Amino acid sequence: MGLDYIRSATGKPWRKRWAGGLDKLKNPSLLDLAITESARVVTARLTSGCRAKVGDVYIVEATGGDITVSDGLRLIGSVANPSAETTAALATASGYAEAVVHRVSLFGDTAELSLK
Repeated sequence: MGLDYIRSATGKPWRKRWAGGLDKLKNPSLLDLAITESARVVTARLTSGCRAKVGDVYIVEATGGDITVSDGLRLIGSVANPSAETTAALATASGYAEAVVHRVSLFGDTAELSLK
């Protein structure tokens, strides 16, 4: 009796009603996996004796083909094999950018930096 009432009260059968809803679910929405803004994260090899912590802010400088990380005049580390996107971003910012430490490796020899 309950199924007959639902079918008569709703008008359309349940499957036909959700046929359009299934097409809507296939379209990209708020939770689309294609991210438009790329994250600029680089891995820097730290110099010996450097004690980088999560949240530290450093200066990233592009000199020729190399990228160095410094804290004022003190050299913190360097980025080996930077991507073309990273070098282009630094070139548009006059060769300098700020970077925040997001993660330091277990042995303290590398750090992941996020460019601002």
